[in-house]
Amino acid sequence: MMNNQRGLILVELIAVIVLVGIIATFTGFFLYTGLNGYLKAKRYADGAFNAQMAMDRISLELRNINEIQGTPSHTSITYKNENMTGTRTLSYVDAEHQVKLKVNDSPDYPLLEDVTALNLLSYSYMNLDGDTATPPTEELAIIDVELTLEDIDKKFTTRIFPRNMIEKIW
Repeated sequence: MMNNQRGLILVELIAVIVLVGIIATFTGFFLYTGLNGYLKAKRYADGAFNAQMAMDRISLELRNINEIQGTPSHTSITYKNENMTGTRTLSYVDAEHQVKLKVNDSPDYPLLEDVTALNLLSYSYMNLDGDTATPPTEELAIIDVELTLEDIDKKFTTRIFPRNMIEKIW
């Protein structure tokens, strides 16, 4: 009778070890999934917060423009703002994946990093002052800004309506 009890204890021990292993595997999997989800949500929240701050700054810069210098492109615009001093340049530097702001001859100030896709500036023009000349002179009506960050697959967009009428002279 004694030999049968020893064998039974060995079988019970092996069963407990197998069950503990299975429970530990699933616990580790759930912990990994939960932690990975938390880190992903944190990365997305940080990226969205930084993108929103950059969009707010870009809106602040472009809402009160009163003069555009040169020909604006989809990645850069040089302008003067009625509330801020100096000639300002808002641009996207593809090699550095950054949206930057430059005031006069100062060094570039990065507004946003890790930008992968950018249609920084898209312009819409309309005859806002009712000009009856042929052809009528169009003014800058809308500036659309759209960007995508490296780690986030969502596009961030904003639409800016300049407060001053700026004639399209380019």
